[in-house]
Amino acid sequence: MMAATEMSISPAMISSASGSATIARSVKLNVASDSVSTLKKYGEMAENTSESLQKGARVITGGQEVTGAGRFYEPTVLVDVDHTMKIMTEETFGPTLPIMKVRDEDEAVEKANDSRFGLNSSVFTKDVEKGERIARRIEAGSTCVNDCITNYTAQELPFGGVKESGIGVRHSEAGIQKYCNPHAILITRFAGKREPYYFPYSKRATKLLERLMVLMYGRGSKKR
Repeated sequence: MMAATEMSISPAMISSASGSATIARSVKLNVASDSVSTLKKYGEMAENTSESLQKGARVITGGQEVTGAGRFYEPTVLVDVDHTMKIMTEETFGPTLPIMKVRDEDEAVEKANDSRFGLNSSVFTKDVEKGERIARRIEAGSTCVNDCITNYTAQELPFGGVKESGIGVRHSEAGIQKYCNPHAILITRFAGKREPYYFPYSKRATKLLERLMVLMYGRGSKKR
């Protein structure tokens, strides 16, 4: 986590490595709210950053552990990264910002989706329609256009992840319904003395049942 700072951040600053570095250097760490919560996550952060540097990434700012009270890692901006590096494909719960250049919108979406995880995501652009178009292609539980994280405060929106970022959601009607137990009740109005799928089976009964399925759902079994 990084503390909020009193400064104006424009999309242009966010989109450039130098602008991101300026923001990172201005962050003032606070022991109560900004230290890394566990030693495991602290180690993963340092390990993922170190691995990316060994594979050719460059640090624009940060990249070092902070000594003193609390567990702190400097807000870090990395460039020359790629998807062979854990920093780009794994969840690094800390102040690390790897910046990767892409050819076009399609490659950006491809790289964004190249992960086992899919919790929250953001798209920044001056063209809002383009931003929404890209957002619809992102494989994540949530996507903000020209913002980040604020969707969590929109209680009417479901908040959850896809892939290995969990199942189910919180907030919204769906978030309330997860605490309910669905109970399905079916009452048969027309029933014969014997169901067609009961034992003993017969080729005739199987064929009749298959035709019934085709009649009801429009698809039969594929011939082998």
